[in-house]
Amino acid sequence: MTEGFRRALDELGVHKGLVPPCRVDTLTVGPGAAVAQVRVTRQRFYEVRVGLPTFGKQVWTAVIAAVAADEVTRTALLDGRIPDDIDRFFAAEQVPLFPEAAWELSLDCTCPGTRVPCDHLVAGLIALEEEADPFAIFALRGRDRATLLEEIGRQAGARVTAPSADDETPGLDEVMDDFFGWGPAGDVTNKRRPAAGDPLGLLDEVPPLKATVDGTSVTALLRPLYRSLTGPE
Repeated sequence: MTEGFRRALDELGVHKGLVPPCRVDTLTVGPGAAVAQVRVTRQRFYEVRVGLPTFGKQVWTAVIAAVAADEVTRTALLDGRIPDDIDRFFAAEQVPLFPEAAWELSLDCTCPGTRVPCDHLVAGLIALEEEADPFAIFALRGRDRATLLEEIGRQAGARVTAPSADDETPGLDEVMDDFFGWGPAGDVTNKRRPAAGDPLGLLDEVPPLKATVDGTSVTALLRPLYRSLTGPE
């Protein structure tokens, strides 16, 4: 997040190469805030909070839909990479992904000092700027990595298009000539395949039918029908 925060940090006097006189023990990034535990001495530490407004559902819905429709960006994010131009999707919704000015950040520290930013906040800001997780900015804005990728994946899955005409299954009238033939998957039982030209044998491949008509089994009633369908014209 180094370059994304640079303008706001410059306004706060947090320059590149600045080393604060204290150490950040932990940094937790969540919706709307990054909280750091800053240690001053072995037994004394302060908690600092760097706040950044989250985006509402309307913004996130629009951004995720646009990202899901962009194959290059979608693939990069699902692979764990952040494209350099990711902020354009937020700019299209007239919101900046990264803070453009210091006033967008809310800064708080539990130390008794009155200077803002104090040394502890400076340490927290530098730790946030150097945060290794590229998805941290999304978490600050309201979507953690897992949720963001899940929503992008779901949107991408919903964009499945109908098959082209060339890929459609042929109509019944196009396959009637060999409809009763045995294809590669025709033998679905362990029984002997009927001899070629023996359509009545197909009825013996069907599991026994319990249905009857006036006491006569359906299988027996079908035999004359099969015979007439396949007999000489």
